[in-house]
Amino acid sequence: MKPLYALLICVILSGCGVMAPSPTPTIVPTKTATSTPEPDLTATAQVNQAATQTQARESINATTTHRAIPTVTARAYVDNMLAEITAAAASEVIGVDFSQAKLIFGAASDKLVQNNDKYVEVFRPKLLVENFIVNITFVNPYSTSTVGLWDYGIFFRSKKDAEYRLVILSDQTWTLIDNWEKSYVNTNSSNMITRNAGEENTIWLIVVNDMTHLFINGVFVKSMPVKNLVSGDITPATGIYYGNAKSQKDTEFRDFVVWSLP
Repeated sequence: MKPLYALLICVILSGCGVMAPSPTPTIVPTKTATSTPEPDLTATAQVNQAATQTQARESINATTTHRAIPTVTARAYVDNMLAEITAAAASEVIGVDFSQAKLIFGAASDKLVQNNDKYVEVFRPKLLVENFIVNITFVNPYSTSTVGLWDYGIFFRSKKDAEYRLVILSDQTWTLIDNWEKSYVNTNSSNMITRNAGEENTIWLIVVNDMTHLFINGVFVKSMPVKNLVSGDITPATGIYYGNAKSQKDTEFRDFVVWSLP
């Protein structure tokens, strides 16, 4: 009986597959094609998940009306903003000549309307810049305890369907992704990141040649290397990871300002 019993167990087990673990949220690269290609299953393990090439859908609110010449009052406002960034960054970002910063966009406020799909929602100011300073304040869209996870961030040096991606996540982590190489440049947690619904996170990003300097809520976080020295767009984005967007929820941002640097 024992051989027969062992044989029956083997037959039963051979017909049952081992359940795969639940997939983790996946990074969604942007693509400007009009249709969504099939998933790219060859994405490297460096991203820790398989990437899917998909289309970037611009917010219906993303227009070029924000490119108007600022009024005197607005210009003074953004000049004060730059002075605040300069003062905070002076001891951390050595060698950057902030006096050469030239205002090229903003200040803009808008919202990205989320959809629970495989699309990244982006706001495109249609800039072409390599070295820059960007200021933006995001509003946390909803409670993670009652609605779900969220993310938002800034894509920069966007060109040829690839870019660098700075992402702020609702679990108080941030990451910088090289979307050309499908790899992480750096990732870490920060208690400077707020996570409750309606709270805000202000990001300063200073990118000069092969270095990126990150500040969150006025506090220096990290300097990181960036090797692709190309000019491209600078785009606020949300729904960057799968599962981090809820249909018809808004991710608001304000004080989106960009200065170019030599």
